[in-house]
Amino acid sequence: MTLTQATTEETSTGGAMAAFQQTWSRTIRAADVNEVMREQLDFLIEHAERGTCGCRQCHRYLSARAVLMEIFSSR
Repeated sequence: MTLTQATTEETSTGGAMAAFQQTWSRTIRAADVNEVMREQLDFLIEHAERGTCGCRQCHRYLSARAVLMEIFSSR
């Protein structure tokens, strides 16, 4: 059986839907938001280590840095 084909037993008992849902739940998972943010920050930090050149990534780095550093300057 392939993912697009179902056996007679599956179609008569509703097993095809259960098999589909099981396959679906194993293949699609939401990305962890914290992991995505860390990856983006790592990317921006690595880019900025070479010096800020004024490109879009540099502006994103400076914006993110300002937000994250804000806690240390406000009192």
